[in-house]
Amino acid sequence: MTHPHIPDPAENSMRGIMLMLAAFVTFSCMDTVSKLLGSMGYPAVFITWGRLLSQIVLLMPIVIMQGGISVLKTHHPGGQFLRGLGMLAAGVFFISGLHFLPLATMTSINFVGPFIVTMLSIIFLKEKVGKHRWLAILVGFAGALVIIRPGGASFQWASLFAVGGACGWSVAVITTRLVQKDDSTLTTLMLTAIVGFLGCSLMLPFFWTTPTPAAVGLLIAMSIGGTAGQFLMIRALRYAGASVLAPFAYSQIIWSTALGYIFWREFPDQWTWVGAAIIVACGLYVWYRERMLSRPGYLKTP
Repeated sequence: MTHPHIPDPAENSMRGIMLMLAAFVTFSCMDTVSKLLGSMGYPAVFITWGRLLSQIVLLMPIVIMQGGISVLKTHHPGGQFLRGLGMLAAGVFFISGLHFLPLATMTSINFVGPFIVTMLSIIFLKEKVGKHRWLAILVGFAGALVIIRPGGASFQWASLFAVGGACGWSVAVITTRLVQKDDSTLTTLMLTAIVGFLGCSLMLPFFWTTPTPAAVGLLIAMSIGGTAGQFLMIRALRYAGASVLAPFAYSQIIWSTALGYIFWREFPDQWTWVGAAIIVACGLYVWYRERMLSRPGYLKTP
């Protein structure tokens, strides 16, 4: 007599962690391809336009199988439009910054995004934020200032691209929370790509560069990487909870550092490491406190 396999929670958690790590390796590779295209002379607007076009083409067969144009029907047209603009801004700013700054530096600064999301959630989602999280936000931003060093001799204005990218990503996250209750994931992914593609198309005449076959291949690889990364994240969340997987997002700093060194011999300076450590520590503190607060009987303080 055979017995059905009972999933082991520890085994599932490990599987989820491995999938999440693979997802952020994929995202780092996608950023590396963006930087490669930038080093080949392609503007950020063009790179973003090509990636979004490829994404639409990749998603189109799925949309057709799921009901065609009816998939694009949304209950939150304003929210979807704002999400598309947020993702567009995040892509253009981040790719622009990669042309001037090391991959690891851009990635590190970009991790202030969760703190910006927390502040925006107070305004748009009416969420309450306690003093512990406010402290983490302030210290996290201090970590970003350590990396950027405004006013110092080593200040690089291109660091502002990373901040702009984090702001755009934060707007996208907030609007995702607003639309996800009524719109499907496929609807959101497709509308985001369409809004971003149309926005890039308006700017494209000023940034058009005829792509070589190699560039077309890299743009397609970016879209495949982005889609694969999202798929891996979704699969990871099926095996383990978000509270288990959240800290592993910071592994992207490791992958970005390694890829930046392999391709461009880039290596962050000591202050970038200090700032990144502060940001990661604050993020992990928020994660740990939220996890403890979710436990029954935990003494909650404001």
